[in-house]
Amino acid sequence: MLKKITAIALSVFLSVGATACSSNKNNESDKQKTESSIQKDAVAKDNEKQETLFVYSGAGLKKPMDEIAQKFGKENNVKIEYSYAGSAQLIAQLETSQKGDAFIVGSEPIYSKAAEKELVGEHKTVAHHTPAIVVPKGNPANIEKLEDLDKDGVKLVLGDKEANAIGKTTQKILEKNDLKSVNDNVVSTAATVNEMIMQLTAGSADATVATKDSVFGNEDVEVIEIDPNKNIDQIISGGTVTYSEKKDLAQELIDYIASNEGKQIFKKYGFEPVK
Repeated sequence: MLKKITAIALSVFLSVGATACSSNKNNESDKQKTESSIQKDAVAKDNEKQETLFVYSGAGLKKPMDEIAQKFGKENNVKIEYSYAGSAQLIAQLETSQKGDAFIVGSEPIYSKAAEKELVGEHKTVAHHTPAIVVPKGNPANIEKLEDLDKDGVKLVLGDKEANAIGKTTQKILEKNDLKSVNDNVVSTAATVNEMIMQLTAGSADATVATKDSVFGNEDVEVIEIDPNKNIDQIISGGTVTYSEKKDLAQELIDYIASNEGKQIFKKYGFEPVK
């Protein structure tokens, strides 16, 4: 009889224990589901709050602008989308679409051109975009100064004066120094600085005129400074787009780019900040 009672008691104990264990597991599972649901709701809420800014940017500014997008975006929960192109192409895009939030190019005169068309507002300056002579490593044509670009047999690739800031500035530098005849040595023109450097390193030309920052860290080329008295410096300039529906946020981005923190990002990639 005692054995029978003991067996029944043990059975009841195990049953209660199993039920409690099952209950604990269910509670734990419910807790995990609740936490997962909260996390998903939080992510969804953040995504709902995230704004998007569309920025027109000179192709030669891609490296610092990409980093700025990451830092500004993370700090402000903003997604930044870019259109990278030559300045003339950017202005054409802006005129056609009549959309976008910010505009930044490598030259104040180019920015002013967009402002004259009432496409953009007032601008802030960021960094120098200084022209220089760029040659393939080893300098096979022995280019030493601006006047050497006019020597017989020298092959040049230059920026398209109708397409990008450096092309337009190069022509002004040649005109300033009575060297328009240099254009007789041009074998190719390109819409962006990146294309110019690609052609140069591919062996298609002996030299080009590009900004120092555009070849910063490039071991396949050499930079020859242009005499400051003969050079025309460019200043990177940015502002908000007239058609923007997020002008306050777009202005925050421009303010960040022109801040000390933004300028240091540009300096990291070879751009000397304006003072």
